[in-house]
Amino acid sequence: MEQRADSNESRASSTQHPRVFAPGEPVIFIDRKQRVYYAHLKPGYKTNIRGDMLPHDEIIGRQEGFRMLSQRETPFLVFRPTINDHVVNMPRGAQVIYPKDLGIMIQYADIYPGAKVVEAGLGSGALTTALLRAVGPSGHVISYEVRRDFIENAQGNLKKFLGDTPNHTIREVNIYEKFEDDDVDRLLLDLPEPWKVAHLAAPKLRNGAVLCSYSPTIFQVKSFCESLRKQRCFVDLLTLETLLRRWNVEQISVRPELRMVGHTAFLTFARKIDPASLPEPKSDMEPAHETEIADENNSGVVENSNH
Repeated sequence: MEQRADSNESRASSTQHPRVFAPGEPVIFIDRKQRVYYAHLKPGYKTNIRGDMLPHDEIIGRQEGFRMLSQRETPFLVFRPTINDHVVNMPRGAQVIYPKDLGIMIQYADIYPGAKVVEAGLGSGALTTALLRAVGPSGHVISYEVRRDFIENAQGNLKKFLGDTPNHTIREVNIYEKFEDDDVDRLLLDLPEPWKVAHLAAPKLRNGAVLCSYSPTIFQVKSFCESLRKQRCFVDLLTLETLLRRWNVEQISVRPELRMVGHTAFLTFARKIDPASLPEPKSDMEPAHETEIADENNSGVVENSNH
């Protein structure tokens, strides 16, 4: 089952923010302790923060980036949420990919304007949001997801933050069984068993395409890398993780924060190459070259080679 977002003109916030806040738009409030509160603007509505009220009518019609006082005269800063704010505060049907990993995935997978990108595992729509921003209106993002509840929740999150996204297609298809798209530029996987996709994806990716997998455990990474090597068309494999630590900088107090965002997942990247351009694999019975044996034993270079 395929679904496309509404074909109506996207809300202005998907390309550039409108000059003033409008009803239905997301907003964040930041208090004196740098705590962030997320809401959607509704005429006549008030956001309740521990019994203190922030009237939405005092925000609608104004530009972002101002200081307002609550009904108890408590100061709050008012902004539109960044994508980071949105990802960590949006309703979740599944565990989201956090901003520290999203940025690395977009950069290392080289998501560019106009790209045709397939993602498997829509989840709550965090990665989808970042992908749609990166490919722009000339690109196309295709999401595979089998769970209807995840699809509905992600659609709501995308609509609230980006507005209409006519360049987004959702396929309610099990990608372990069927990969429907051809000539794909980029493939991103957020799946429990990404190795089940390798053989299906290989003929569907164009030569030069980049593949990325998000896996919480190293055992998933090992199985995925082994499946890529078996296809004999994926090269330049790279696995990494990101660790994020913030710093406190206030007057004479300069120190790292006591808590940090540690391991969330391993990110594995690879590139598709024309298999016809690769040499034939060596037979298991073929004797190793003497220089290869020397390298494996770290014993130096063998000067007298038989070849």
